[in-house]
Amino acid sequence: MNYPIPKIITLLLSACMTLNIQAQEPPASTSHQSLDEIHNLVSEDIKQKIGQQIFEPTIKLRKLSSTLELPQCQQPLELNDRSPDETIGRMTYSVSCHQPNWRVFVPAVVDGKQAVIMTTQGILKQAVIKSEDLKRVLLPYKQVRRGSVINLDTAIGMRTKKSISANSILRIKDLQPPYWVFKKQQVTLITKVGSIQVKTKGIALQNAVERQQVPVRNSNSDRVVKGIVIAPNTVYIP
Repeated sequence: MNYPIPKIITLLLSACMTLNIQAQEPPASTSHQSLDEIHNLVSEDIKQKIGQQIFEPTIKLRKLSSTLELPQCQQPLELNDRSPDETIGRMTYSVSCHQPNWRVFVPAVVDGKQAVIMTTQGILKQAVIKSEDLKRVLLPYKQVRRGSVINLDTAIGMRTKKSISANSILRIKDLQPPYWVFKKQQVTLITKVGSIQVKTKGIALQNAVERQQVPVRNSNSDRVVKGIVIAPNTVYIP
């Protein structure tokens, strides 16, 4: 097709102007993942994990470098706690994206206080622990050793393996199960004759804990038999 020369010139000028406008347009910007979103995700998970176990907590994250440019994740970020059993001290999280594929690590340090159980007074060896023997206090976590008792209900009613001085942190290894049967105290003896359960009274000849074998004297026959402690002040005679 033949065009007049003026029309050809007009078309060429129009094409040049279009190319020039396109060349001046800035390139489309690449969207980057918010680092604050990553940090907030880790912080919130730590807060939920420590719950009521840590008091007056402080959470310090080793934040990602501000120069780090990660592509914007097109899916929800995936959080992985690499220290699930740790509620205080050092811990590490990984945050991953699967579209596009990348992963970063965020270390954290949690400081604060922990509740522990301490004695209010000296407790003798083999003594049964009572509520008035104990108190609950908050201590910096670095002063709380592993194995410390953190719940009053864990200790009350237990016996001590050794003498414990006042104002001492109570430890699990210092405790032993309470006696369910006491020497020279009356107990209920239970036995079976066929399908019939028979109960009678007896006297325990030694202290005993749950499921421990203990000698008892039958109050009716005056015979000494052995049975198994199945409940407080109750012995089953096989």
